[in-house]
Amino acid sequence: MITRWLVVPLSVLSLGLLIVSNLVLQTRVVRNWFEHKLERRSGCEWNIGSLSWTPWTGIQMRDVTAELRNQEAGMTVRSLCRADVDVQVYWDALPKGMFEPREVRIRRGTIAIPMELLALLPGEEAPGKEPTASPEGSPEPGGEKSEVGPKPGGKKSGSQSARGREQDRPPAGRPFMVILDRCEIGVYSNKGKGKGGFALHNLRGELPLQGEDAPGWIECDGFTLGGRVLSGAWRNRVEWHRPFLRLAPTEFEWEGLSVRSEGSIRMRGTPRFLVKIEVPVGPMRMNRVPMALWSGMGVEAGRVHMRGSLRGTLTSLNSWRGDLEVEASGLGLTHAVWGDKVAFEHGKLTASMRGGTFQVIDGRLHSEQLSFLGNGMIVPDGRVRGVLRVVADHDRAAAITRFAVGAMLTGGWTRSWLVPLVTSDRHYRDLQLQGTLDRAVVDVGRKGEDMEVSQVWNRMIAFVKNETEETERGVVPTHQDQFLSQ
Repeated sequence: MITRWLVVPLSVLSLGLLIVSNLVLQTRVVRNWFEHKLERRSGCEWNIGSLSWTPWTGIQMRDVTAELRNQEAGMTVRSLCRADVDVQVYWDALPKGMFEPREVRIRRGTIAIPMELLALLPGEEAPGKEPTASPEGSPEPGGEKSEVGPKPGGKKSGSQSARGREQDRPPAGRPFMVILDRCEIGVYSNKGKGKGGFALHNLRGELPLQGEDAPGWIECDGFTLGGRVLSGAWRNRVEWHRPFLRLAPTEFEWEGLSVRSEGSIRMRGTPRFLVKIEVPVGPMRMNRVPMALWSGMGVEAGRVHMRGSLRGTLTSLNSWRGDLEVEASGLGLTHAVWGDKVAFEHGKLTASMRGGTFQVIDGRLHSEQLSFLGNGMIVPDGRVRGVLRVVADHDRAAAITRFAVGAMLTGGWTRSWLVPLVTSDRHYRDLQLQGTLDRAVVDVGRKGEDMEVSQVWNRMIAFVKNETEETERGVVPTHQDQFLSQ
């Protein structure tokens, strides 16, 4: 009887405490305290729009934003981070004075990272030592580290080695999960007013980061580079194998191309990562080339092979080391409307990343009639510089000239857009590229006048569309067109 009489007042008291505590959390003083704690850990300026909690749903933070402190350096075009965050905690840890999260859910999150900030990130704790995502005694992505032979004077069985590796792993601890819900992650340059760059769209996933080994997943609606689609929807399973979060070895189709990928991030101590991709040796056919100048462009090859890797400390761009190699033979470029094939005997791309700089060491497409040779680099603050040499025989040089004049790249009519290369049977032109990722220029004019790459892109697309429409209507080329096509 007494118990029943106590239920009502205790319930009323609990409800009252919940209401009062939420009113307190909404005060500017409490939110300032939380924001100050976040600032001390991150070095950014934080703002929390609203703060509340319930025993069932945990802590809710709405309209959370983060901005860089040094705005005078021109580093902030938009907020570094904006999201709604829900945090589930282990309530039994609070009486012990510990805040132990069980689950963090990030809703409608937007992370926009300026390249200029990446360039300022601190270097490694021990300069000169190449970072690795799988240090000595830790598993590599895709499998366990190979066993080391027994030391002189003793024997060690396979089971003993397995137990030793298990003992080297950190304690599991309580499970902790990060859930991504409709998030956007992008890297941009302030020099381009925050436009373009690289972005992941509508990122979703469940990522276990603590506790016993557990599976998870991650997916997104696509990747863009420079505002143009690089890839469509993508999904991959992940595995928590403490202290690593692994991107499980996966083979998937990308625009008709079979790609193998795997990776890992060490979540204990210095966060080191490793990513590997490979296209096995074999024939290739892509019906749509990503980021092609116009739709309907396809590519095929009798033989192609690609392999690449990137590793380093996640928070130190200067530590990132990557290599990319692509080789192909029997290449052919086709257009869905024109039906013509441009053939190349050999293609090659060699690129690397060192000290935060991405460099195309050697890129080439070669045939007897037409060849492209180039190199270039992208530095951490977003600046780009490169050169592309076009080498063509007489007929191809005339066709390229007609294209350049028709697309209004030359600033007027010219008999030849290319110049003789030693002998008159070969013509060439060096196209110099410079500027930033978001606003690069190339010297396309008759006298080397610069034009923004985006403008060149748009004029080429417009010309191709016009030519395609005229071909479909059966329009006969003008006298000038006939002359230029000779």
